Amino acid sequence: MQFKVCGITNIEQAEAITSNGVHYIGFIFYPISKRYALANLSLEDIAAFKPATAKKVGVFVNEAIENVLDTARKAGLDMIQLHGDEDASYCAAIQEAFPVIKVFRVSKDLPNFTAFENVAAYYLFDTDSALYGGTGQHFNWELIKKTRFNKPFFLSGGIGINDVQGIQVLKAATAGKDLVAIDMNSKFETSPGIKNIELIKTFIDAFI
Repeated sequence: MQFKVCGITNIEQAEAITSNGVHYIGFIFYPISKRYALANLSLEDIAAFKPATAKKVGVFVNEAIENVLDTARKAGLDMIQLHGDEDASYCAAIQEAFPVIKVFRVSKDLPNFTAFENVAAYYLFDTDSALYGGTGQHFNWELIKKTRFNKPFFLSGGIGINDVQGIQVLKAATAGKDLVAIDMNSKFETSPGIKNIELIKTFIDAFI
């Protein structure tokens, strides 16, 4: 199992998190987010952060393609996470330059992901929200449990320290064959953007 910590606003914390075995470090470039990276960091700060093994992921919401690519290059990002209403042609344009994680927000039904099969490197399933952001709540994992996506995906949406057993059950189901990483955010914070390093370590250790 791999792990992603999203909503990073502090480089010292990013360094500590990578030393604890996190594989993806997420910086949010969505100005209305409480974890907007550029409220606390510059693009130069993010570019200077060069983890040895973890990938730097930039999270964008309905941003102009040229702005995404410009920000990604200046910040030295490795991957782009698209968390808005971006269509397949938009994803294809980004994917030409950076691996894309396309987010699908799940409510009562599993969204149609088939149009994105050839234009995203990964899927990410998150809880539906009117504001395109974290709700701190799960979606119903039963909606994805029996589906084979044939694409590696990230599981997101209010995941916390008490979800280890539930994730292991999902990993053993059909969808688990494609589950590559757990996305950790609000349940591992002391305040928005400030991570609880010990809690992150405890969670990761539970999967070892």
